Amino acid sequence: MSDEQRLLNQIRAGNGEAFSQLVETLLSSAYRTAYLILGSRELAEDAVQIALEDCYLSVMRDVEIRHFKAWFYRLVYTRSIDVYRKQKRNQFIDLEENPEAISKMKSESAQEKAVEMETRQELLQLITHLKEDQRVPLLLFYYENLSIKEISLILNENSNTVKTRLSRGRKKLGELVKKDKHFQMEENSYGL
Repeated sequence: MSDEQRLLNQIRAGNGEAFSQLVETLLSSAYRTAYLILGSRELAEDAVQIALEDCYLSVMRDVEIRHFKAWFYRLVYTRSIDVYRKQKRNQFIDLEENPEAISKMKSESAQEKAVEMETRQELLQLITHLKEDQRVPLLLFYYENLSIKEISLILNENSNTVKTRLSRGRKKLGELVKKDKHFQMEENSYGL
């Protein structure tokens, strides 16, 4: 029996601590995913809270959950979209207001980390200009390091559809990068 299954059984037996253990490692990524979709701390917190409540209720109802991580991210994704639709907002993401998301981006040296964070933030700003069906797979693949199989489970889409959306998103992002003033300056300065 896997650790996930053991924890699910403990939750169903009334062990509230087991639920915390089950979701604890997923919360920062879940929050970041919700934040990237919604562009607001408050809305992201609401979406994650709703997802946690729904998750607990589903576990207690003995819903069959095969891949908990992918299932939970799918739940966070759908609740984030629900919150987004309810609020009917389309705001751009400002990572400077979210130091938690920035601190999760890793690299070896301080200099590499600074350059990577700046580049990731700039790319993230460009990604927000993409259509949702291209934006979300790119975010899940590159920022959450999820596999295509996990993304297809989360989005409830065929793996080939996810691959196509990733490819189209990359192509469109490449076009946006070429038009972006900052990246043009780097190209001129460094011959990139």
